[in-house]
Amino acid sequence: MDDNNKLMTAKEEFEHFSDIEKFDYEAMFPAKGGMVEALRGRVWDFPTMTPEKVNKISERMVEIDRANQTLGRSETQTSNQMMTLTMLSDSPYRRLRQCLTQIERRRQSIEITYWASLKQKKELEQWKKEDTEETRLALAEHYYMEERQMPYIEGALKEIGIFQEAYEEIRKNNNIPEDWDEEDAELDEIRHHLRQAFRQAHRDMTLTGSITQGNAEYLEQYGIHLQTARNFIAKYIATCEKMLEEGVVPNITHLYEFLDNCVEVFGNEFRHVLKHIGLDGIIKKDYLYRSQRDLGDIGKGTGQKKEEPKTGK
Repeated sequence: MDDNNKLMTAKEEFEHFSDIEKFDYEAMFPAKGGMVEALRGRVWDFPTMTPEKVNKISERMVEIDRANQTLGRSETQTSNQMMTLTMLSDSPYRRLRQCLTQIERRRQSIEITYWASLKQKKELEQWKKEDTEETRLALAEHYYMEERQMPYIEGALKEIGIFQEAYEEIRKNNNIPEDWDEEDAELDEIRHHLRQAFRQAHRDMTLTGSITQGNAEYLEQYGIHLQTARNFIAKYIATCEKMLEEGVVPNITHLYEFLDNCVEVFGNEFRHVLKHIGLDGIIKKDYLYRSQRDLGDIGKGTGQKKEEPKTGK
């Protein structure tokens, strides 16, 4: 639907309750140019903006209104998927949850607009019955602003669609079942925190030569001895430096593989911290949303759900 058709919809609504001769809708809000175009039919004593300048702005508003259809959302698809979904996240479950959070925010925004519109209907009906110059102006303003909101409502719907598709792609490409639950996400948290702690510590050592206090505490919280971590990272940095000297450029996958190795080497160190604190396990399964799959013994063993028993043909 183009802008002209959208405006006609508002005009038809307006005509439903008011004689158009009493209140010239087209004169107030022309099909092209909107409020700026309306200025052309009014006498304004601007000291700088002469009628010629206003006309020029009005003519350009046609393209501006078209280009405004690219707005309505705060970020581009690229920023949402390459930055929002990777920021402080090394777990596919965290990225799924981020998608859900982003979808919920846009959904709430649309719901607020929807319910506000329904609540205002009674007031609009009253304005129509009164049919005074003041209420006709109020109605015209309402329908005009309603049209102006459309790109932003549509923008929210676009972002919901983008994050829904991202959600499905992340889930499928990480072999996550459709009925994943809160417990699945919890089981992946140790892996996430180990990767993130080593990533941040690697940044520290690459940039400053030492691990900062905050990241030292982060490592210790998950059972990693600071000097062990420093030595482990130093060896990786030395490997990268040697590669660069030989003309081989390590890419980001090289870093991901290093972080995976950190999880393999230090993946069970957190259990020493649990023992020191006096905890039997991390996950309290009675207080999590869980799917109907067999969950097995969670929190004390390997942290993996039991596999479905295989049946013979």
